[in-house]
Formats: sequence, structure tokens, C-alpha cells
Amino acid sequence: MKTYIITLISLVFFTATAQQPEQKPDKEVENLINKGLQAYDRAEYSDAELNFRKALAKDPINAVASYDLGLTETEMDKNLEAAHFFEKAGKQANDPLLKSKAYFNEGNVWYQKKKYEKAVEAYKNALRQNPADEEARYNLALAMQKLKQQQKNNKNKNKNKNQKNKNKNKQNKQNKDKDKNKQNKKDQKNKNNQKKNNKGDQKKDQKQQNKDKQQKGKQDQQKQQNKNQKGKQGQKRKTKLTPQQVKQILVALKNKEQKTQKKIKAKILKTKSKKHKQDKDW
Repeated sequence: MKTYIITLISLVFFTATAQQPEQKPDKEVENLINKGLQAYDRAEYSDAELNFRKALAKDPINAVASYDLGLTETEMDKNLEAAHFFEKAGKQANDPLLKSKAYFNEGNVWYQKKKYEKAVEAYKNALRQNPADEEARYNLALAMQKLKQQQKNNKNKNKNKNQKNKNKNKQNKQNKDKDKNKQNKKDQKNKNNQKKNNKGDQKKDQKQQNKDKQQKGKQDQQKQQNKNQKGKQGQKRKTKLTPQQVKQILVALKNKEQKTQKKIKAKILKTKSKKHKQDKDW
């Protein structure tokens, strides 16, 4: 069942004569308030607003001017300003009826703006001034019901928001882990490639070392051959005879030749002697 708030604004006007009994009305302020009410009745809300504001400029604590200005602001859809002047009238007024109506209208403005917590407080203030105000009591019940529902909705909204943030954080973590795994795979791949390149470089270095070693072996072998060749040449140079040695060798050879000749001659003579002897025997 749909419920409705009772009377958006209580159109109970107060004239300047509704001022606090201990306060002597200022004629100029009273005239401005009355002009404002007359303009309001003609629906000339801008003129009414101007007169009420002039009255407040001369008497800032005039509760009637504040209350009537609040009514005028609601007609001009200046609800926040209206709530301000209704609250101000409620605080300034000494008349319980004026205070009650001021807080009641303030509550209606906040209810319309869905500011249910403020509406509840305003209705409670109205009932404190006039406990028999059934309209204020009814509107208070509606406002409390709306406030409870609003708080529940806000709680659910916050819960959903928290869950959404939780899911978002979870997703961010998953994305972060995914990126981390991707980076780790990339790093591992680079590491394997580096290892492969290093292995290839090692093989290349080993091959070069072997080649250098072979080249060095050939060079050492060539050096040794050159050294041996030089040694032979040295030996040849060492076996070369001096003139004196040659002369001695020639003399020795000559002596040996002479001895050989002597031996040959002696052998010939011996052979001839034997032959001659044989001839004699014949």
C-alpha cells in the first residue's frame, strides 16, 4: 500500500503581531512583513521574498519574517534556503505553535529532498513543541521507515561496492600473477637462449683454441726443424778443416801411400825371387 506524506508545507502564516509577547513590534518591520504577505497572496513571490528579507535585515532574529520567508522560498523552488529559514524560525520563536509549524515544514522539505535523517530530527522537534500534532507524528513514522530502508539500501550498496572492489582486486591480482608468470617465462626463455649462446660461444672458443693449439704446434715444429737445420749447418761448419789440418792429412795419406807402395814392391820382389829359384832347379 502506497503511503503519502501529509501536507508538503503547512501554509499557516504568521503576521508581525505573532511576535514574542515580550518583544515590542517595530512598525517598519511590521509593515515590511505585511507587504510581503500581501505580495505572497498575489503570487508575487519575488516581491514577497524582497520584503521579508528587508524585514530580516532590520530585525535578524524576527522569527515570523524567517518563517514567512521560508514559505515563500518553497514556492520559488528554493527548498534548501526554505529549510534554512524554517530551522532558523524554529530556533528564534518563543511561541510553541510557531516553533512546531516551523520544524514541521522543515521536516517536509528534507523529506522531499530524501534527507530522511534530517526529516526525522525536524519532525521530532515539532512534536516536542506540540505532542498532539498527529500530522507530525504520521510524517515522522514515514520518515523513519524511509530512513531505515535508505540505510539498508546504502548498506547493500556499500556491500556491493566492497564486493566489486574485492572482485576488482582479485582480478588485478590474477592479472598481476599472469603478467608475472608471463615475465618469468620470458626471462626463462632469455636465460635458455643466453645459455645456448654461451654454449655455442664455448664451442666456438674451444674450436678456436684447438685451432690455435694446432697452429702453435706447427709453429713449434717449424721452429724445431729450423733449429735442427741450423744445428746441422753448424756441425758442417764445425767439420770444415783448417789448412794445417789438410796438410797433415795429405802428409799422412802420402806416407800411407808410400808404405803401401813399399809393401807392393816387396811382394813383387818376393814373387820374382821364387820364380828365379825354380828356373834354376830346371
